[in-house]
Amino acid sequence: MQGPDENTSPLSTFTSIQQQYKLPAVPDIIQLKENQRLVCVGDVHGDINALKRFLTVAKVFDGNRWTGGNTILVQCGDVLDRGAEELECFSLLTSLSKQAAEQEGSLICLWGNHEALNAAGLFQYTEGDKEYEEQIGHALDISSLNTKLWRIQFGGNQPSRWASYEPGGLLALPLMAHLKVAVQVGKTVCVHAGLTQHHLDMYGGLKGMNDIARKWIEEAHHRQNNNLGDYDSVEDVIKDANNRAKRAASSMPNCLGGGSGESSPVWMRTYSYPPNMPPRNSEKTQAILDEVLTTLDADRIVMGHTVQNQINAVLRGKAWRIDVGASRGVSSGTPEVLEVIKQPDGKEIVSILTQSEKIPKEEREISEEATMLKSLL
Repeated sequence: MQGPDENTSPLSTFTSIQQQYKLPAVPDIIQLKENQRLVCVGDVHGDINALKRFLTVAKVFDGNRWTGGNTILVQCGDVLDRGAEELECFSLLTSLSKQAAEQEGSLICLWGNHEALNAAGLFQYTEGDKEYEEQIGHALDISSLNTKLWRIQFGGNQPSRWASYEPGGLLALPLMAHLKVAVQVGKTVCVHAGLTQHHLDMYGGLKGMNDIARKWIEEAHHRQNNNLGDYDSVEDVIKDANNRAKRAASSMPNCLGGGSGESSPVWMRTYSYPPNMPPRNSEKTQAILDEVLTTLDADRIVMGHTVQNQINAVLRGKAWRIDVGASRGVSSGTPEVLEVIKQPDGKEIVSILTQSEKIPKEEREISEEATMLKSLL
């Protein structure tokens, strides 16, 4: 007979498959060394081929291994949703992160709004759970738990996915706890959607917000499991699953929370919208950006989240928008990456890497004046 521990213990107790998706811990602020590269990659959305093209364009991947040496690569969030190869993407990223560390490089993954949605048990943008059932679900089924009844506690709501990404879940400690809300590399701040002085003040700087997100995802807010499906009625199952979701959502820190149009670092569109054009009320927006960059002693911010036709910069070249909609589930956009290289004199040179060329940053800077002139022609 199975004991009470098997009924209430975390599912991670019964399998080690989650260790295949382990990210190394990285600092919140990293100084670029002389001639060292930073490359920034936009939204992937469950498309392994798009991810591989990004990595190839970034010159850090040869199809098998990390070839970037001491390059620092930042993937700016939204690996999840809209595509069916999410675990395959995370498996490649975590594998390359270990190889990068061996060469004094680094691969850093950020929280996107779609990682936050999945962590809260909100799966409206997913493309099925075949990967999760075949890997996570199957591993639990054949584990020492020796039952498929563990799925019942999730109320029929994509249990293998939910068990993976929820706070305290299978991937919480090895993977999700090592995602960053924002990170600074040299003079570049990377975040999924945006950052303001208010965020820094509210959360205690970059380290503060990253610590808050990490502590939230590490803790099982639903308290304990019911792995043996010991319920009296269907109504009890539904109630328990709803409470599970509510406890995660209600405890989610503001730096991850929100929704479309909200002002959190993973949801805001202050700098990125409208796409391919300067933000509205650009004078006010410029002041908001300049304030946070001054506090961080940074020259630029890099973000994904809002699909652009191509990588571009606005707000006097200080706000770089790098989501090109590369996933098949978005718009099958052509992969491009942003590159920053620290020169011997300390200056940082910014370029855009495409599949065929390296483009100077000036060719992708969009000014309000140029946009107005173009509209008159």
